[in-house]
Amino acid sequence: MPPALFPLLKTVHVVAAVLFLGNVVVTGVWAAVCFRARATHDFRLAARAIVVTDWLFTLGGAVVLVSSGIALAVARGLPLWDTPWIRNAVVALVISTLAWLIVLVPAQREMLHLDITNDVASDQRLVRAFRRWNITGWAATVPLIYAIWCMVAKPGP
Repeated sequence: MPPALFPLLKTVHVVAAVLFLGNVVVTGVWAAVCFRARATHDFRLAARAIVVTDWLFTLGGAVVLVSSGIALAVARGLPLWDTPWIRNAVVALVISTLAWLIVLVPAQREMLHLDITNDVASDQRLVRAFRRWNITGWAATVPLIYAIWCMVAKPGP
């Protein structure tokens, strides 16, 4: 890799991390606000926005984050799995991704399709789905913060 491209690729990597983690955190906050207003506003609009922003910023950011991270490691001659801070960050990302795929995406789908207008049973299902999504989402954010710490601190074995 030409030396002039390294700072550009590093910038892309940092921007991807900001978009990725930023979307995760901000979505959790505004979804909670929208959830509290579900009696007067159709929460399915928020659920749709969650899906759209997940595709754009969470999944898109993750793809750019991982591909730029691999490119940076290769350019520096760092072995991906044998470099402890890279390995730990990858494991943290995998843990968070599994939570997203196994719990968050199904909960999002359920929230997207529930019409709670004058339907107490549907609202109760929405409450359960949102609680599952919210608790798991915040728990899945912790490994992401740890992954960023690994990238910054670069701890040894």
